[in-house]
Amino acid sequence: MPRSAQTVIREGATYTIAAANGRVLEVADFNTENGAQVRLWSYEGQPWQQWVFEEAADGQYRIRNRFTGKVLDLAMGGVANGTWVHQWQPTTGASQRWQVESASGGKVKLKNVLAGKVLDLVGMRMDNGAQAQIWQDVAGENQCWRLDPVPDKLLRKETPAPMATAPRRPTRTQTGSKGAAKKSGKGARRSGGR
Repeated sequence: MPRSAQTVIREGATYTIAAANGRVLEVADFNTENGAQVRLWSYEGQPWQQWVFEEAADGQYRIRNRFTGKVLDLAMGGVANGTWVHQWQPTTGASQRWQVESASGGKVKLKNVLAGKVLDLVGMRMDNGAQAQIWQDVAGENQCWRLDPVPDKLLRKETPAPMATAPRRPTRTQTGSKGAAKKSGKGARRSGGR
């Protein structure tokens, strides 16, 4: 008699949480602060893209980021569709507890215990930068995740400190008295000579 496939989570093991296109959940810009955005991004083998499942209660987990030490949480403890998922320091709150439910093709759904809704992506996007949120279960592909164990060799690899990118230069320059912005293009032609 065939058995149904079930995802087995190993306590303390490190995983990537991958969408259908292979991009993974990460803490945006390797930010270690409470409230930092959790988004989808191309996998680069970095610890801010890796998650540890820690048992919080029977069949419930806190999902801790390997780099920041903070866990997946609901912004402002919200339970409505569209509530953003961010990271926060661990508490005993149900907004930080998740159930792993089997889905088709060896994938899972991650259901928040407080809201009863599943991990989802804003606008059903799957490109880099797509924000994580919760939504009622609609059997969408953007609600199904693949949990892939991170190989031991990546866990042993020393991670270089993240380097901030150079600040972008403004596209407009401030000139003239009292900081008035210099106009160019159509706007300058329309207002010129009046």
